[in-house]
Amino acid sequence: MSSLAFLGISIITLVTTYGISFILTPMITGAFFSAVDTSLITTNSGWLEMYENNENTVKYLVPLIPAFSILIVVIKVLMTSAARGRN
Repeated sequence: MSSLAFLGISIITLVTTYGISFILTPMITGAFFSAVDTSLITTNSGWLEMYENNENTVKYLVPLIPAFSILIVVIKVLMTSAARGRN
């Protein structure tokens, strides 16, 4: 397969995968944090603190998915073109 065609197919696949994960990640984490209501874990303050800490961390990390995907796409393009550029 031509290196340009291989690069195009791999980038389309990678972008599609990251797009699906960008759509599904907020849905899954939102459903999880809605299902694990704080009323279920109010008896133990350690668990409640861990729950709130994890929820705040996820709120900051989910918007970073596009930034991570752009970084990985750039690295993938550079690595693929370096490996297959000799054709």
